[in-house]
Amino acid sequence: MRAFHLSVPVLTVAALCAASGCSPSAVTAHHTVSEYRADAVLRHQQMAACANDPGTLGATPDCVNAQQASRMEDTQSLRQLPPIRLPEKRQPTAKDAQGH
Repeated sequence: MRAFHLSVPVLTVAALCAASGCSPSAVTAHHTVSEYRADAVLRHQQMAACANDPGTLGATPDCVNAQQASRMEDTQSLRQLPPIRLPEKRQPTAKDAQGH
């Protein structure tokens, strides 16, 4: 009976060690935010891959880094945008004259 009491904790520790060895290793990004910021082609390729398969790739480190770089690089200042023009006044049509 004494051997059984010693083997339970030993087996528990062994099982925990084995289970932790089977867990997936931490996934690291292939490129940093700085690298994605510096290379627009690489950034756009990664963003396209992430958008094409968001269920699998959406939360991966490379998608997160590319999205952050895109937020920083691909958005423009309001001063850089072309002026917003109001639509020109349209001419009344025959339909308007009929009351429709």
